Amino acid sequence: MEDKGIGPDAFKDLMSAVASTVTVVTAYADGEPIGITVTAFNSVSVDPPIVLVCIDKVAASLDAFLTADGFTVNILPSTASAVSTLFATKDSERFDAVAWSDPSVGAAGPVLDVAFGAFECETIERLEMGDHWVLFGQVGVGGLTDKATLPLVYHQRAYASVTDWTPDA
Repeated sequence: MEDKGIGPDAFKDLMSAVASTVTVVTAYADGEPIGITVTAFNSVSVDPPIVLVCIDKVAASLDAFLTADGFTVNILPSTASAVSTLFATKDSERFDAVAWSDPSVGAAGPVLDVAFGAFECETIERLEMGDHWVLFGQVGVGGLTDKATLPLVYHQRAYASVTDWTPDA
């Protein structure tokens, strides 16, 4: 039998060794806010500014994200593991539990007050890839509220913290 490479469990184990910044991706569906915790987020291009997020095909809000005109990537601070856990559940009242505001970019999703950085995006491409959908967004507005804030990190299937970093003086 031909070797088909790494299996799903070994791949998950290997990927768990890669530390990832925790984000909450938000959008609007029929005028109502939706959101999901995502660690599969990355920059794609600087000029123009484009980012991508990956959403699992089994996510309850997938169809809403696929039809939304845009999304916001909210970068969570190291103190926000409870917010990450909230948006990783199917709790339909999650937006009642956090403070948020409408985006500056009309197509983007809600901006969480707890986020220390956000990318407000217009969706420019949707690509089905394996067991996920990849959403590409052109960033219309983005910024940090505090350059000294450390991000919430996910590593080895648990929240972790960045400890060996200090901001430039």
